[in-house]
Amino acid sequence: MSFIIDPPLLLLCGLAIYLLGKRLNWSRHAKMVVGLAVVLVFVVFSVLLYADIIDCTFPFFSQLNGSTFMFHSDITHIYKPMVPKILVLFLFLLYPIWILAGYSIPLLREKKKRVSKEVFSYSDVKSKSRNKSNTMCYVKKDSHTYESGVSSSLQEEDEAAASANSSIYSVKRGRDTRKCVQDAVESLGGIGRFVKKNDKVLVKVNICGGVPEKMATFTSIDVADALADLIISAGGKPIFADADMIWVKFWPAARDSGYVDWAKKKGVDLVNLSETEIVHFDFGPKSALGIEKVSRELIEADVIISVPTMKTHLLTGVTLAMKNMYGTFPDIDKAKFHKKGIEETILEVNTAFTPNLVIIDGSVGGEAIGPLSATPVNFQTIIASSNVVTADSIACQLMGYSLPYPHPGKKDGNWDRPDPEVKDFYEWGVELILMFPGWDTLFNMGADFLLYDTARLPVLRYLVPTFLQLLHDFFSANLRGIKSTTGDVTRRVVNVCLIGLVALGCAIGYYQSGYFWKSSLLFELGYILAIAVAALASARMKTIHIVMLLVISSLVSYVVEHTNMNAGLLQEAGSTDVSLFTISGWIVMMVVILQLSDFLAAWLKRLQIFQEMKSWRLLPFLAVLAAFLLFASWEGYLGIWNAKVGSIYAIIACLGLFYSWKHPIEWNASLVVVSVAVGGYMELLGSLAGFWTYHFHQILPVFFALSWAVNSMAVHGLAYILHIDLGDREARHLLPEIQEKAGRKAVPSQKRSDPHSGG
Repeated sequence: MSFIIDPPLLLLCGLAIYLLGKRLNWSRHAKMVVGLAVVLVFVVFSVLLYADIIDCTFPFFSQLNGSTFMFHSDITHIYKPMVPKILVLFLFLLYPIWILAGYSIPLLREKKKRVSKEVFSYSDVKSKSRNKSNTMCYVKKDSHTYESGVSSSLQEEDEAAASANSSIYSVKRGRDTRKCVQDAVESLGGIGRFVKKNDKVLVKVNICGGVPEKMATFTSIDVADALADLIISAGGKPIFADADMIWVKFWPAARDSGYVDWAKKKGVDLVNLSETEIVHFDFGPKSALGIEKVSRELIEADVIISVPTMKTHLLTGVTLAMKNMYGTFPDIDKAKFHKKGIEETILEVNTAFTPNLVIIDGSVGGEAIGPLSATPVNFQTIIASSNVVTADSIACQLMGYSLPYPHPGKKDGNWDRPDPEVKDFYEWGVELILMFPGWDTLFNMGADFLLYDTARLPVLRYLVPTFLQLLHDFFSANLRGIKSTTGDVTRRVVNVCLIGLVALGCAIGYYQSGYFWKSSLLFELGYILAIAVAALASARMKTIHIVMLLVISSLVSYVVEHTNMNAGLLQEAGSTDVSLFTISGWIVMMVVILQLSDFLAAWLKRLQIFQEMKSWRLLPFLAVLAAFLLFASWEGYLGIWNAKVGSIYAIIACLGLFYSWKHPIEWNASLVVVSVAVGGYMELLGSLAGFWTYHFHQILPVFFALSWAVNSMAVHGLAYILHIDLGDREARHLLPEIQEKAGRKAVPSQKRSDPHSGG
């Protein structure tokens, strides 16, 4: 096992798993278990070699020790001390990617064999001839047809027909799901309005987008069964279909959810669109998709019916009839559609293959953080419409995205659902990740594992929804109320770029000081997380506040660290004076401390711990200042202070007292606690890594951990003197324009009504 030999071996193992799995009919989970077992063997054995715990005993290499063999130092002249541990971690993290690549290569080659070179267009879609009630999608189709040379008179006739046949919808409720489906379709004019004798009816159900163990995530078989009876009664031939995802395969999902057994008993076709003949479809020159692969079944179907589950989605807010059609793409690589824009992709596929009928299954809906970790809602609702937009609109209203549709029910408009701002942030993050070459597969694999596999595993199926909810709430608290005018977006970009420059300074200083070769993995991961939090915090701040925080932090850091080093209180490895890394690191820490203090202060206010202690605002700083001086004395540092150290900390103490006096106790307590926790943690990691040492050679003097609270107060105090109040959350953040206007109006009215204003 070595970093050179392992990748090709893992590729071959992935190929073997694919071939054996196909030959022995292994399930998806069986392949995953075998693959993970192989990766685990490789990783464990290679780690033991890398750590020189075991020696290399392979033929031709028995004269090498473990780490020399791992790097093939006899050939590459690369030795263990020369390679940073974070790079070694990265190489080990690639191991599952290698085996996945070995599995994916033959899989993709096999799928390519089913792809035809034929190219179809809108005029070839048979179901279009039946679809004259969906105005939104039909108009788009008309414009595309017109560009292709169809006469304008035909276009006018189609638009007139669309106008005459205004969309209708039906909402039925009750415990009998089958009856609700039948009544809803009957209210639209009966199944005969949509299905004629000998029609080939493609019914797009949600199978691969759900978790078999959770009813709220996939289309109910009761709904499918009732619809099958209706189609058969009209003389049509129903085909129930869905398509593979990169990890969620159609047949295992259909079997586990009961669709395979149901289809056999019912005598209807159940089709995996990824296994049908694949053709190319021209979505138009102005389309986000261009020419894309689709199943021939979509082209040749006389009628298309979309039957989604009514549930939420963390990336799109909801996943209903329009999103359900996105699942018809046979390509397992769904990540590429996020690159092109998920909303644009959904629009294009519905424009090309507009459902003739929509039945939204709300018998058991899925709320909270869907689609796969959604919480079941016994909603007992079926929505039917001849217009996909109308159907989705009604469902969205019932879920609470606008004024509820007037049907009485305590859950109407009261679903737990993703915050739209968080949804947009997630989608932005996905698009950003997919900008990097080769990350498509990582995204597909990671997303499906996080959302699908963890939703099925015994313990994780309960933990992951909670984790996703906490993550959602975290981002919601950070993103809520951020303005999105052009100026605000520009400021946000500028702020993040400033943090990016600071991060670059950290990286350069880290290398210059020689820390890169000491390579403390725990420290590096902690610092990367800190930079990410700082970037998120900066995106919420006004530029003047972030600039002031950066400038004052760098000034205070240089003065404090320079004074401490000259007095011999501490010493940085590889530097006789304050390094670029130290100054940049201080800046990052101060932004992180500010952000986390916001959360803690808000929490303390809700708890009302200090409700009766408003006048005790100086208490947190006085307490930490007293502890700071006591530990400086007990640990011996007070005895080696010189006049400069004493003067600097005296000034810092005065700034802290002044700042504390001007701010509420909740904020002061939060700033003190977070500063000690965050600053002390990074001091500890840096000390353990040997980046710096203290005068008395302790791993972490408590005095230095407490100094972070004193220093943070000084930074905030200096900014306050310069009329920038970093502790005023509303003044610091980009707040909604309405709230700002309300605030501006409230001030003069308050003054006019105040008898002591002297006005």
